[in-house]
Amino acid sequence: MRRSGGGLICFGHLPLHMEIPTGKHLKRCRKSLGLTQTELSELCGIAQSVIAKVENESVDARASTLKKIVDALNRLQYPDKPHTVSDIMVEDLITLSAEDTIQSAIDKMIGANVSQLPVISSSDSPVGLVSEASLISYGAQTTGSVRSVMQANAVVVNHDLSISEARELLTTEEALLITKNGRLIGLVSRMDMVRALRDISPQE
Repeated sequence: MRRSGGGLICFGHLPLHMEIPTGKHLKRCRKSLGLTQTELSELCGIAQSVIAKVENESVDARASTLKKIVDALNRLQYPDKPHTVSDIMVEDLITLSAEDTIQSAIDKMIGANVSQLPVISSSDSPVGLVSEASLISYGAQTTGSVRSVMQANAVVVNHDLSISEARELLTTEEALLITKNGRLIGLVSRMDMVRALRDISPQE
C-alpha cells in the first residue's frame, strides 16, 4: 500500500502552488478571527513560541508547521465547509477480504452500485482495492481470488489529510482509502471530491 501525507498548503480553500503564506499574513488572519497566539496554539498543536516566531518571520518554518497553522485558521474561518478527507469520505463501506472470490466482488459491486471495493485484513487494515478497471482488465475469469485482481498499491491516507492534498492525489488515483490508527474508516472517490469542490466553491 502507498501512504501519503504532505503536500500543498491550503489557505482559503485554494492551493498555493507558487507561494507560501507569510508570517505577517498569518498574523493578520489570526487577529481578524479574534484569536490569541495561545488559542491558535491549542487549535493547531503548535507551541505558542513557534507561532510567535513564524508570525515575526524570525524562523524558516517547515511546510508541515505552516500547514497545521493554516488548517486551523481555515477550520475556524469556514466552519461549515469541508476541510479534510474525513469530512467528505464515504463511511458505510462494503468491503472484501483477499480470499474472497472474484465473483463475490462482482456481485457486491453490482449489488451496491459502487465502483470501488476496499480489501481489508482481519484487523480492518486496508490491503488493497478492487475497482471496475481492475475487474475489466482481468477479463471474464471469475473463479480466482480477490488477491489476484486487487490493486495492492492503492493509496492509503490519514483521516486528517487536507482537501487540497487529496485533490492532487485524485488527479491520478481512482480513490483514496482513509484510515485512523491503522484501521480503514472510509473511502474518497473522484466523485466525492467533485461534490466537495462544489460545496467549497463560493455560491453566486
